[in-house]
Amino acid sequence: MLPVLTAIGSMACVVALGWVIQRTGLLAGRGLPRGIARDRAGDGGAGARQTLATLSFTICAPALMFSTLASTDLAHVLSRGAAVTWITTAVLGLATAAAARWLLRLPAGPAAVTTLAAVYVNGGNIGLPLAVYLFDDALAVVPTLLFQLLVLAPLTLSALDRATATADGGTPARSGWRSMGQVFLAAFRNPITLGTVAGLLVAVVAELTGARLPDVVLLPFDLIGAAAPPLGLLTFGMTLAVPMPAADADLGVAAGRGRRLVGWVIAIAVLVRNLLHPLAAWALGSAVGLDAPALALVVTMAALPTAVNVTTYATRYGVFDGVAARATVWTTALCMPVLVAIGALLV
Repeated sequence: MLPVLTAIGSMACVVALGWVIQRTGLLAGRGLPRGIARDRAGDGGAGARQTLATLSFTICAPALMFSTLASTDLAHVLSRGAAVTWITTAVLGLATAAAARWLLRLPAGPAAVTTLAAVYVNGGNIGLPLAVYLFDDALAVVPTLLFQLLVLAPLTLSALDRATATADGGTPARSGWRSMGQVFLAAFRNPITLGTVAGLLVAVVAELTGARLPDVVLLPFDLIGAAAPPLGLLTFGMTLAVPMPAADADLGVAAGRGRRLVGWVIAIAVLVRNLLHPLAAWALGSAVGLDAPALALVVTMAALPTAVNVTTYATRYGVFDGVAARATVWTTALCMPVLVAIGALLV
């Protein structure tokens, strides 16, 4: 498990740097030499944090997903293991959304972030190293990434689009078929979804014709996309340095109830990520007859912690970003004993 520990340790260093940047006010201008333009908003670097999140969200992450999927072998998407990943993620995502909306009575925006925190996993920064070092197959994480970016991200981000538009005085979408159409249109206006769909279309054309994009075409996307993980980690660290209010402003409830709701949200994310999802993947994978290597791979991918992208998305929309960051910290810290147990029992 040394490669896993190395990967997580490297991520922790970048997160710590983001925390230091926010705490010192470096990007707000306080750490710059005299005469250099400073942040005049007096927001302690909140504008810089938002800018980094937006840059990752609208430019770097779409480029990364396009370059990754454009060179993907689609055979990885059509396996029984992929089906296990999709089914367990969908079931747990629906259950989490229902619990957040109707049991905790969260507004639509916080409920969407809660759902992402529970089922949107860190496939890039932790999943890829695990796939390479444990299974010698970097594309093993592709089914997880595809489901997240073609199903989870469009649905939850369109919910965030609608929630923030309503909060800003916009008009909610109408009910019925027109409302459903607006949801899907909003989803596919999302930059990350567009990059993912474009990359998938290139992969489909390559599969049908045998003609793949040359490396020289993908190189600029690789270069820009390489900035997405560190930018996400820096944003994550900066968010951790921002004090979380006792009652989150998104909830509009009394301080005591706000603290309890935030605690429940984090507890749900930990329960799903570190226990329920690996168990569900093991149970369904065993039931459909996956062999030992395939079962170990599916369960390992299901045990990944919450993705840093969740904090990036939440920061981009200004909804529940502090809660998303803390859920990511807890699930990342607790995933290590879970991954060690999976490695000892299944790998």
